[in-house]
Amino acid sequence: MEALLNFFENIDADGLEKLDQYYTDDCYFRDPFNEVHSRDELYNLFKAMLKLKDLGFDIHDRIQQGDKAFITWDFRFKALGKQQCIHGGSLLTFAEDGRVKSHVDYWDAAEGVYEKIPGLGSILRLIKKAF
Repeated sequence: MEALLNFFENIDADGLEKLDQYYTDDCYFRDPFNEVHSRDELYNLFKAMLKLKDLGFDIHDRIQQGDKAFITWDFRFKALGKQQCIHGGSLLTFAEDGRVKSHVDYWDAAEGVYEKIPGLGSILRLIKKAF
């Protein structure tokens, strides 16, 4: 797992070429905006993510039990002219060979993205306060 976490903390185009070391060919990935069912699709998704400016992951907590692990992280990138940060977590399930066969990210899309959109963000924050 340490190699995988290091991969994310130092993610770049060169590292993506080694994705087969970390993910099975038929891996599954899901987050609030995406769902893919193969390493090739995951590669394309990560490649598109690398177009973001000043991106990086800071890994915080990690818990592993058997073939499952949960990690918490901050995803930093620049958008809308300023630095952004999404706080989230990932549930990972490993295949027998130690590579990831399932990776599901959990993060608040409203807080992480929608609330930062001018106009829409203030409406969402008002709705949040009402609850």
